Amino acid sequence: MLYAFSHAQQNDLSYSQYWINGLAINPAYSGSREVFNITMLYQKKWSGIEGAPTNMTFSAHAPLKNEKLALGLFIMNQSYGVSKNTQMYLNYAYRVQLGGGKLSLGLKAGVSMINEDLGSLLSGLVDQTDPVFTQVEEKRVQPGIGFGVYYYTPRFFVGASVPDMLNYGLNIIDSVSTKYEGSLSPSNYTYMLTAGVLIGKSASFKWKPSFLVSYRTDYDALRYDINSSFILLDNRFWIGVSYRSGGSYPNPVIVGNIELHINRQFMLGYAYDYSLGGLNSAMNGIHEIILRYEFGYKIEALNPRFF
Repeated sequence: MLYAFSHAQQNDLSYSQYWINGLAINPAYSGSREVFNITMLYQKKWSGIEGAPTNMTFSAHAPLKNEKLALGLFIMNQSYGVSKNTQMYLNYAYRVQLGGGKLSLGLKAGVSMINEDLGSLLSGLVDQTDPVFTQVEEKRVQPGIGFGVYYYTPRFFVGASVPDMLNYGLNIIDSVSTKYEGSLSPSNYTYMLTAGVLIGKSASFKWKPSFLVSYRTDYDALRYDINSSFILLDNRFWIGVSYRSGGSYPNPVIVGNIELHINRQFMLGYAYDYSLGGLNSAMNGIHEIILRYEFGYKIEALNPRFF
């Protein structure tokens, strides 16, 4: 019997602009922009490799009339190889004033709809009756839940989360029988910690360092992202660089990012990941484009948010 758990919902996803795409890693981020926020992201990995992952995400979140409550929606479509994974999650956050900021407790619940066309691989096999490819479920719906904590002020933020608490593994019972089973065991979690701070008050220059640490227990893999962004030209132009190391990735990565804040509602961001390993010439890096649009900008203008 073969039995191994995998992060079916997450598939070791990483976002270079994690401070913008916050709902992807922490449900407690819901409502933290204090306006109705819509964010869309497109990520293309390793364009030099056939079947390389492509990720698209859509998120929307806002505080409710009762400002202690916030709701969010997160949708992701991921394709990699012969697999496609579409996720839909509802997010709920309960927020309280604490000191000079807000403490938010968040929950998310939803489903992953996975389609694996394993039959397309049979043509390359000697044994085209291999049950690993002919008997595995090709379409399945897997529920998922997650939890997070997020504290933020106009000058800094810190958050911790377990984005996927329900993980699934393929149990190959015998030569003709397989079954996916879920587990809530903490031994299969990915734990995430993120924080950032805004330094400086000048309209022409500010510095925003931040970091993300991710620990995946089943792989005993620790990954960290350290970012340094500079905010220029009356908050309209952001430029930064990140270093990513460890985890299940074989080589460290350097990331360059820019943000154009066209007005108080609309932001366009781009990031490029460059692997420091020998495979970069074949993989051609990772491209990530992100768009954010916010309603209620008149309120935001009185207290602009940098996280």
